[in-house]
Amino acid sequence: MAHTLRLQLQWVPQAQFAGYYVAQDLGWYEQAGLDVEILPHGPEFPPGKALASDEADVAVFNLSEALQLMDQGVALVNLQQFKRQSSLVFVALADTGIVTPNDLDGRLIARWNHFGAQSEALFRRYGVKPKVVNQGFSMAPLRAGVVDAAMATRYNEMVQLYLGGLDEEDMVVLALADHITSLPEDGIYVRTEQWQAHEQALSAFVEVTRRGWQYAFDHPDQAIDSVMRRARDAGLQTNRAHQTLMLSVLRDFYLDDQGQLHDGQMYEDDFNRAWQLLRQYEVIRGQNIPTHEEFHKR
Repeated sequence: MAHTLRLQLQWVPQAQFAGYYVAQDLGWYEQAGLDVEILPHGPEFPPGKALASDEADVAVFNLSEALQLMDQGVALVNLQQFKRQSSLVFVALADTGIVTPNDLDGRLIARWNHFGAQSEALFRRYGVKPKVVNQGFSMAPLRAGVVDAAMATRYNEMVQLYLGGLDEEDMVVLALADHITSLPEDGIYVRTEQWQAHEQALSAFVEVTRRGWQYAFDHPDQAIDSVMRRARDAGLQTNRAHQTLMLSVLRDFYLDDQGQLHDGQMYEDDFNRAWQLLRQYEVIRGQNIPTHEEFHKR
């Protein structure tokens, strides 16, 4: 009998999740004895909340969010770390006068609430107090001047802006990694009790997912087919060019110089640096964070 796993991804259907889609479409999860249900995903389905409330068995999100959840008493295990570097930036149009993080003070800033930890650390380091509003999945408010700056990822929203006709000289990009530290993103997380009860099935899930990602990068046309089908089913306005560029940018995060997946480790130095950063700027306050050995089970 197949082991059922409910998977919660952290954004709308797009190339950011191509490896999971490919593994499902090729039947690899099923062949490994897994019945993987990819739950509806988008900004209205925060993966950390779904995992903490037992609405999902496996979730994909960033280390900063995991540290916040653990600080609140949710026991988590990281099973795979696909992206070791942060892709998050704040982007402003060149005519806003925003050049450095200090210029964010008092300005109207859009960000995704569930990506708030790293930006809060940035604001507190520079002593700025922007007016923050929750950001949807469109960069239209930035382009229309409704907000002074908006959060973006290098592989998605920055691609949208370039495809929309903006050039580098039209924008100022403040990479969070340049001003605080680079926090790992897109890790696979489960509750500790799930890992203890179903280690074999979860290990199989990780290995099949790694195969799915390698296949997606090696066969990008087929991977984008899987992405576009799900995007259409979700009623998203996107196109193949956007998704193909997104997958291409993600290569730099996922693959080594030989075109092979990184080892998937959450390195102890990265874990400790992230914990210290969020503690330093009081984004997390408690002492409920496990050791690296307890936390990462790759």
